[in-house]
Amino acid sequence: MINMNYKYLILDFGGVIAYPASGSWDITPKFKELIDTSQLDLERFKSIRKKHGHILSEQITTLEEEYDMFRRFYSSILREYDYSSYDDLIASEIAYNRTYQFDKYKLYDNIEDELEKLHKKYILILLTDNWPCVLPYLQEHGLDKLFAKIYISSFYGVEKKDGTFFDYPIEEYNLSSEKVLFIDDNESNLDIASSKGIDVLHMDRERKLVRSKYRIINDLYSLER
Repeated sequence: MINMNYKYLILDFGGVIAYPASGSWDITPKFKELIDTSQLDLERFKSIRKKHGHILSEQITTLEEEYDMFRRFYSSILREYDYSSYDDLIASEIAYNRTYQFDKYKLYDNIEDELEKLHKKYILILLTDNWPCVLPYLQEHGLDKLFAKIYISSFYGVEKKDGTFFDYPIEEYNLSSEKVLFIDDNESNLDIASSKGIDVLHMDRERKLVRSKYRIINDLYSLER
């Protein structure tokens, strides 16, 4: 039985609420439609993606800025990869898909019910390494209203790995370990939250984890059992 004498729950988005529809955050449905990924050297692609990953760390607050960011990101990757059929339109279409269209994400089964139940007992906060596009997606599914506040990393120009991202909800809500629980699917993020004095749980929706230094859960219903 999980001790749930908390007032606040801080949740991650990816791996907790939703997952990439294509199986990859970067290789979106539109990417797969326009580029034959069966001919893609994925290891080389990952290496080039890492090189240009700094583009995604820019401080942005609007969908227009996000679209431009992703356009430059995919243009840089595909040009360096020397994709034979590359042209600027391909990068633009992929960027548009990732910014404005909703088919890139899929909600986990029963997530609406999970959040509705938790919303009745706890103050929910979303803390996500993400961009402005996550907000209209949540609004489309009516999930935004269940969170007291949604913290999106690009609005602050920091990510969870920087540590300071956690300080925003901690300071705004005067959080302490006896009042707040953080749930994420990334153990490194849990390490940082724990170092801030926040209790944590390790989400494993896919039931792939063999071990973790933290208690593992497979759904949010676990908090009520």
